[in-house]
Amino acid sequence: MTDKANRHLVAVIGAGPAGLYATQYLARHGVQVVLFNKEIKPGGLAEYGIFPDKTRMRLGLQRQFARILSIPEVFYLGNVSIGQNGDYRLDQLRRAGFQAFMVTTGAQQNNWLGLPGEDLNGVYQANDIVLQYNLHPDKVNWAPKFGKNVVVIGVGNVMLDIVHYLKLENVTRTVTAVARRGPTEVRFDKQTLAPVASCLDMPFIRKAVDEAGIELGKVGRDRDAFCSLLAEAQDKAEDCDSGLQFRMAFLRSPRRIIGDAQGNVQAIVFEKNHLASKEGRVVSQGTGEMETLPADTVIFSIGSQVDAAFGLPVGHGNFVTTPDPKYPVDGISYEVYNPDLCAECEDIFVSGWARKASEGIVGLARKDAERGAEAMLGYLSGLPAQAESEAQAAIDRLPGLDKRLVTKGDLERLTEAEQAKAADLGLPEFKFGSQDAMLDVIERE
Repeated sequence: MTDKANRHLVAVIGAGPAGLYATQYLARHGVQVVLFNKEIKPGGLAEYGIFPDKTRMRLGLQRQFARILSIPEVFYLGNVSIGQNGDYRLDQLRRAGFQAFMVTTGAQQNNWLGLPGEDLNGVYQANDIVLQYNLHPDKVNWAPKFGKNVVVIGVGNVMLDIVHYLKLENVTRTVTAVARRGPTEVRFDKQTLAPVASCLDMPFIRKAVDEAGIELGKVGRDRDAFCSLLAEAQDKAEDCDSGLQFRMAFLRSPRRIIGDAQGNVQAIVFEKNHLASKEGRVVSQGTGEMETLPADTVIFSIGSQVDAAFGLPVGHGNFVTTPDPKYPVDGISYEVYNPDLCAECEDIFVSGWARKASEGIVGLARKDAERGAEAMLGYLSGLPAQAESEAQAAIDRLPGLDKRLVTKGDLERLTEAEQAKAADLGLPEFKFGSQDAMLDVIERE
């Protein structure tokens, strides 16, 4: 632990899991941290990205995050955006007295493939749907409409959450998840598969796996583990209490979405793929053969990327880090890099999905955040210490804003109000679904 007389002052920008765990690591080493969050509530995808019935997981994370915020060295400012076009820019924070910045804003922008027809009615992003059913304030008044033939592009855990959500609607429909590679490259786990395993259309999936068999052999992949995963999950599942039929297809890359005269999705065209090995990875290669699949809803579940509007250099969906770091941790660079545009980069660090978009879950985010914080400590070791009261003084030096900034005390009042509402309704938890509602509760309480 760093002695209190040797404090430093940093800003952590983004209060998802990576930002919170980076804050904890720095504060435990005596650093004063101001945690800036564009949302009112901290937690990021741990608050707005976990399936609603995983109450125990979400409440457990909320308790962890509350303990982090209770550390005396930690200050919180919510409902404030940081970035080139935000409420405050990094240069304003520097002038206020912040010595370094950890950017943990995550991957906030949806990935699109640039296909013809992506603007048709009935084309959605999985991330937006997840935010909607988790009552994110930006999506509380948005209501996607799902048809009877839903095609999901992508085969990760988020795809399974979408299937789970559609299952709960108790509507007769077919949902087909499509992968550009083979069944051995799927990115979901058996825990997330379990709630929808009873709805698997196994004859359809077995045929799809058999079709991919020759290609799997070319790249030395064995389909048995995938088939065992599905079979085990289905054996343990109860009967499907929904009209949903869940299918999977492989070796298909979307090429265009077809609409009708009213601008609604009608079908989606796929190119069939071969598999090949490249530098130890399995990659897909188009064959030129096309196939059209009827669809009235298309959902992209292909990950996300950082927001370039923040003002840092972006490459491959991530904020760019230097290939020659001064403070590497486990061989990883956390230092922002742009020799042409970034005159003041040496005090900026990134971690979590801001460093590597759509990579891993909460446990991995924590590990990456702590490594990033360790790199920042290396940088801070060469800087002069700040006074113990400097964090609040720096906050007071920031320009005033025509909006209510949310503090730790405000969060405590909001949490108490939500817990009281949940108790009144007999629910395990309750969320106020809009920014205005949360701010009204904070003011009233």
